[in-house]
Amino acid sequence: MSEAVIQAPDWLMPVLALIGVTLTAGGGVVGALIAAKVQGRATDAAKAQAEKSNEQQMIDQLQEELAGYRGRADDRMTAQDVRMTALEADNKELRAQRDTYRDYAHVLRSHIYDQLPPPPPPWPDGAPR
Repeated sequence: MSEAVIQAPDWLMPVLALIGVTLTAGGGVVGALIAAKVQGRATDAAKAQAEKSNEQQMIDQLQEELAGYRGRADDRMTAQDVRMTALEADNKELRAQRDTYRDYAHVLRSHIYDQLPPPPPPWPDGAPR
């Protein structure tokens, strides 16, 4: 048996070398594109995280301001409740005095209407003069 040796044409070796270089360069370009895309996604994720962080900081700040407003509103309401209680007590006292004066005025009018002589009826107890 004889062995046949196949000879490659002369152009085949440069073409294979060119294909190798082209594949290597193409792989590098594809790798660079993939790396750029991954980096872009990482940048987008970092940007989204930073925006969320900024949003969260703003929410926290607004919640602190709202808590301050609520605290001041509670203080005002407490002060108004104290004031209203004092006013109601004063009003109750003034109404009692008014009713006492009114009753005494009716007693005096009755005294005059009945044509009774002086002195007038005694001043009511507890009524300021």
